[in-house]
Amino acid sequence: MIRFIKYHPKSNTYVIEKRAFLEENLTLDGNVIVGQEVKFWKNLTVTGRLELGKGSVVQGNVKARSALVCSGAKILGNIETVSELVLLDRAKISVAACQGDIRVRPGCALGSVKADGTLELIGKVIVRKVEPLTKVIIRAEELIEISPTTT
Repeated sequence: MIRFIKYHPKSNTYVIEKRAFLEENLTLDGNVIVGQEVKFWKNLTVTGRLELGKGSVVQGNVKARSALVCSGAKILGNIETVSELVLLDRAKISVAACQGDIRVRPGCALGSVKADGTLELIGKVIVRKVEPLTKVIIRAEELIEISPTTT
């Protein structure tokens, strides 16, 4: 398992190589960047910020101070964050709980969600259940127009 994980001491960040396969519970003290298509069969616990790579799958539960779940990633268990949770396009999560704000991009699917701060849904998002006392903001998908520059 250790051969797939590199450590950067200056930023206290662990980097997990893409397409790695981890079959035991993993607890890391610091920030974690997970490469694309990494598979976790059990739980993932991070004391810092988690960036879960594109197409990665966590079969168990996830705990982190804050988390960015990239496009197409799946968490089949629960995710709990303290400060912030951001889900990029087409991410799928069974249960999300955050003591801060949650931002959800288009194409995401959540079974149940609870935010002590604000739950912001952008574009078409599937949410099966919003827990009581969660403040919800719904926005249309953001489009950025780029105009040609003239010289």
